[in-house]
Amino acid sequence: MEKTLEQLTELIKAEPQNPEYYKELGNYYFRNSEYDLAIEQYQVALNIDPTYYKALYNLGNTYYKMEQHEKAVHFWHEAIKVKPDFDHAYFNLGYHHYQKGFMREAIRALSEAARINPDAADTHHYLGLSYQQTNQLPDAIAEFRKAIELNDEDPDYHYNLANASYDFGDYEVAANEWAVTLSMRDNDVKARNNYCDALLQLGKFEEGLNEIEKVLAFDSEYPPALCTRGELLEKLGKVEEAKGLFERVLELTRDNEPWEILHKYVVERLSKAAETKS
Repeated sequence: MEKTLEQLTELIKAEPQNPEYYKELGNYYFRNSEYDLAIEQYQVALNIDPTYYKALYNLGNTYYKMEQHEKAVHFWHEAIKVKPDFDHAYFNLGYHHYQKGFMREAIRALSEAARINPDAADTHHYLGLSYQQTNQLPDAIAEFRKAIELNDEDPDYHYNLANASYDFGDYEVAANEWAVTLSMRDNDVKARNNYCDALLQLGKFEEGLNEIEKVLAFDSEYPPALCTRGELLEKLGKVEEAKGLFERVLELTRDNEPWEILHKYVVERLSKAAETKS
């Protein structure tokens, strides 16, 4: 149970050389976003015991909250020096490197965190994401599966397993995992559009068309859904209707940076169709 400020003050008065109480007081200030005061208390704990790894770790967390990332990384490393099997510090390092796009460093830190504590689902999840970013898809898929084995109720784990499986060419698993995602997060437009894309790859065109209508009912101008609907209609022989959708996607994505890749894809698709026709 978290102690109140009054309780912690009394404990410190009774045992002024106990670093645990200063760490707990630092945690109190951290929870209240009073980061400068939290740092002061963690430093007091370290003045008493310079090897108190929990205070070192929490200093790292506090500096991270303050967006002083270099200091955060320094204190996480210091915590690991004192406690080499500190999986939480390795996880935070890995998460930080992942967010910064340093995938090799992320994989190294997260792999160590997973080795120390193989039962942490989120560690496997972020390790999977890091492998996926480096196109190591079998490793990514294996890590997402481990995360799901440990916690099968997190839709993000299923969503990212589906993504990696799709990129690996396993459309059956991708479709199944996106379906699981949607059973937990029914209004996830992106997951539903991806699910329809997997159905398209599996040749389930009518089923895909029924599902894509749910996406367009939510957002009738969502470019990926219009594109997927066009591809499905094309497979069903409705070429002119599909062409109209592709042209609409071009209008919506032209000079729109977030949709640059989709715009290029549709331009190439229409160009090839025109060449075939001529």
